[in-house]
Amino acid sequence: MPEFDPITGRYVYLDIAGARNRVYFEEAGLGRPLVCLHTAGADSRQYRHLLCDEQVTSRWHAVAFDLPFHGRSIPPEGWWEREYLLTCEAYAETVMAFVRALGLDRPVVLGCSMGGAVVLELARRHVSEVGAVIGLEAASKIEGRFLDWSLMPDIDGSVMAASWTYGLMAPQSPETARREVWWTYTQGAPGIYRGALLPTWGQGGEGPTYLYVAIPAYTSPWSAALLKRVDTYKGLPHCLYMPNN
Repeated sequence: MPEFDPITGRYVYLDIAGARNRVYFEEAGLGRPLVCLHTAGADSRQYRHLLCDEQVTSRWHAVAFDLPFHGRSIPPEGWWEREYLLTCEAYAETVMAFVRALGLDRPVVLGCSMGGAVVLELARRHVSEVGAVIGLEAASKIEGRFLDWSLMPDIDGSVMAASWTYGLMAPQSPETARREVWWTYTQGAPGIYRGALLPTWGQGGEGPTYLYVAIPAYTSPWSAALLKRVDTYKGLPHCLYMPNN
């Protein structure tokens, strides 16, 4: 008998900034909706272990989508006519367009890295539509990542992004998991990792300043423990944290 993951994948069409986008997403489980936001230059495969975790899916309807220009969500028509530079406004608009299209009722939004940076913006801007937010390995602003040299023709941008991110992972993490993350990052299109970092790493701009506490990502047990705590909180804005040890 064949063995199947308990994950269903399909596409939804979203109107974002006047453009029609075909967005891929995967889902599993029943219960309160949980929207998972992947990291810059990667895609929703980062959450496959979470979507296969019965401790999560027995209580949560977990949904993870590929941001346009990432993974299986190819860019909208005319993408070649402009540089890809994701803004905080466009990112928040994309998430909410997805939430509304699927009719998700006050979901918990879990984001990692750039996804973690945008979740409090969602809480601030869309308090009536978002039930709670979780920031994984998030930061309000970090310098030194928006690099033009990553676009040079003699630089393999996919290997650069994958290897740079690999170096950020804790050495005590299972090597199989670290290698899987590295592999996912190598799939990114040229310039996407750099362009998606703009709202996270901050090139000036105005906006609220938040204090984030770093917590482990890519680890299902940690995420499951966080989700168990969501039910104890009421109202927004808030973000749930766990220490690194």
